[in-house]
Amino acid sequence: MKIKGTLLLCLFSLFLLVSCGEKPLEKGKPVYVEISTTMGDVTVMLYDDTPLHRDNFIKLCKENAYEGVLFHRIIKEFVVQGGDPTSKAQEPGVLYGEDGGGYTVPAEILPKYFNKRGALIDAKEGDDVNPERASAGTQFCFVQGKVWKDEELDAMETRINQIRRNWLYYKIRNELKAKNPELSSPDKEEDLHIEATILLEDSLSKIPAVTIPAEHREVYKTIGGTPHLDGSVTIFGEVVEGFDIVEKMSLVETDKNDRPLKDVIVLKTKVFQK
Repeated sequence: MKIKGTLLLCLFSLFLLVSCGEKPLEKGKPVYVEISTTMGDVTVMLYDDTPLHRDNFIKLCKENAYEGVLFHRIIKEFVVQGGDPTSKAQEPGVLYGEDGGGYTVPAEILPKYFNKRGALIDAKEGDDVNPERASAGTQFCFVQGKVWKDEELDAMETRINQIRRNWLYYKIRNELKAKNPELSSPDKEEDLHIEATILLEDSLSKIPAVTIPAEHREVYKTIGGTPHLDGSVTIFGEVVEGFDIVEKMSLVETDKNDRPLKDVIVLKTKVFQK
């Protein structure tokens, strides 16, 4: 999920605000967002324990920031991704996905959430340039995924552990450079790599390998999802209505950049509580 974004998000809780005479959202009560698209409506429930992402998404939806944006990246058995504000131009053949609104949201990665089919997740730059795993401000994805077999999930565990290893390596590199700016010099690259690798191996020796919990495995084997993303993206909600629309989106014909040949567009968004 290649995204650009440099500024950290600063938000006051939307639960404390009333704007334009609108009824305030009730604290402690689930918040839903209906996302109307050219292929139908999808309703998501936002998680209260990822408040930075929840409030950011509510703010964007209340400001109608998504009206006219594309689902610019759709990969069958993986994700349906949208939210690049520049995609409102809807220029044919253009590669969108580089703009996340000019800011990022700090990661809120919680172990209890996993990438089951229908999860609402962030989009972000890779760990090599974004070891803090901050989310692109305006972009989001619906997990579509697939159903997995046990042996496939075993292979996914290996992949998850490799992703964690790479992430720790780049995180340690960043920390070393912050402590000793001289290590940022190109002629110190080998020294930086050696020191980071030593610390990486020491860190990994003290923590157990990642395994997919039995209850998560059961969901992946029956409902489906995208397990290799577990532990590396922020999951801040889930689809509660309209997953058939996400399924239809996943089947559209795309170009070499995974952009639908016929644009799939967000028409409007509505924030509500039941």
